[in-house]
Amino acid sequence: MTDIQEILSRILHSGRLLEINFYQINDNFFELMEEGFWIIDGGVELKFPGGIVSASWDSELETYVIKNDSVKNIYNQDNLFQLESENIKGLKKFVGLNVSGLNFKSLEFEYLIDYTMRTAKEQRYVELIIDFENKSQLQIAFVDFMLEENEPPKEFSFDLNTNLLVSTKSVLEIKT
Repeated sequence: MTDIQEILSRILHSGRLLEINFYQINDNFFELMEEGFWIIDGGVELKFPGGIVSASWDSELETYVIKNDSVKNIYNQDNLFQLESENIKGLKKFVGLNVSGLNFKSLEFEYLIDYTMRTAKEQRYVELIIDFENKSQLQIAFVDFMLEENEPPKEFSFDLNTNLLVSTKSVLEIKT
């Protein structure tokens, strides 16, 4: 287990979920309550007695990350706003629950080090599945997807630079 995974696990197991918030950076997002998932361009923030765990766009790294900090601090721009809707209120069902299990998924990505076009490889988190004491699950993942007219997003694949998926009814299949 990596240091950041240990820190995140400690926070997530520190007691009951106190708050869950969605943040967005533009007016376009998918809110598919029937299917039980959202696709947003900002972040999701989970507050526990031991701290905060957020999956968010990191403006400095120009990629999505999972960190023990607030979405506002990770994103660090002033065009971020909190999403509020009737559908998001449905996420409040997780508030007050203890975490019973965690599943972190990481993949190796290659990236440019500098202007000389040298590259390096690094393991990055792409998904976190949280099991709660009432057997419900919350899936948070960084994805890209296919979109067809009059159809919900489908054919998800892991991507650190495109969108943030939050699923509550089932764990969606995501291709590596």
